Amino acid sequence: MTDNIKRCTKCVLSASFPNINFDENGVCNFCRDEMYHTADEDVLDKSKEEIIRRFESGKGKSQYDAVMCYSGGKDSTYTLMLAVEKYGLNVLAFTFDNGFISPVAFENINRVAESLNVDLLTIRPSLKFMKKLIRASSFNPVYTKRTLTRISSNCNSCITMVNILALRMALEKKIPFILAGFTLGQIPLNTIIYKNNYRFFQDSRKPILDKLRKAVGDEIDKYMCIDEPLLDSVTEDPYNVNLLCIEEISEEKILEKIRKTGWTQPEDVDGCSSNCRLNAFNNFIHEQTLGYNPYELELSHLIKNDLLTREEALEKIQDKSETQVNAIIEELNITPDELSSLKEIYKKK
Repeated sequence: MTDNIKRCTKCVLSASFPNINFDENGVCNFCRDEMYHTADEDVLDKSKEEIIRRFESGKGKSQYDAVMCYSGGKDSTYTLMLAVEKYGLNVLAFTFDNGFISPVAFENINRVAESLNVDLLTIRPSLKFMKKLIRASSFNPVYTKRTLTRISSNCNSCITMVNILALRMALEKKIPFILAGFTLGQIPLNTIIYKNNYRFFQDSRKPILDKLRKAVGDEIDKYMCIDEPLLDSVTEDPYNVNLLCIEEISEEKILEKIRKTGWTQPEDVDGCSSNCRLNAFNNFIHEQTLGYNPYELELSHLIKNDLLTREEALEKIQDKSETQVNAIIEELNITPDELSSLKEIYKKK
């Protein structure tokens, strides 16, 4: 499958990506200008040293050393393997079931948790609530356009809930570390490891929470807020650690390693996902709303660091299933008029 979208000839950023321009050879400014390069060896080296130091001083002081945000996808599976096998952490794996996880992904979650001998906890909100949230995130300017350069609006809502729930668990159980399977294309360089202070980030989250609360009701507070009594009891905030960011490993190698646990690739997801049936729909909404695929930045980072070829990245972006998208549209009772309004969402701002 091919597309007619103008893209950088080195990476896969498209002409619709914010603040992009191309030279006479079709190379984008993000590839030409070193200031845009995500990789910074000095920062990466310091992050590696700090992670090892923090792990050595934090292990063995609580029931669990870390809570792992475990989606069942390839990246979080490999990160869980790293935590257990490379760093020797006692991990509580936490899965957020948004109601759209592939059945094969659930088999992977259970199989991998058993293979690595880790405890597993799953939280599943009601499907009615999740559908309201997905609709709200799809058809309202909940997030800033800058935030959406790295992630789709619906993924952002899910991940925000995952992050808050994981933090709540860490605070309740006094777990010193929170792990996730993000790559440097998905998160900024300065968030490889950081102390997670809920109150510090509370003000920045308020506009998002207010918009979602207005759209779906106070039920959102169960997943995006932490009660004051728990916050008042905190003596030490946990560290968020993104281990995959400091690993120079290709997708091919990741898949080779995680298959040893019995992990298999689901067939009911798009080319950019290895666990969520909602992803094709999320990408469709993003493309209709903002004009580009939300995975362009992540995939371009992997290309620049020789962890993925441009051809492999294009194949992922172009692997779109109208069947998957239409199934979600039908399940959410989305009307043609709503779909036609997508391009206007951020023009209203």
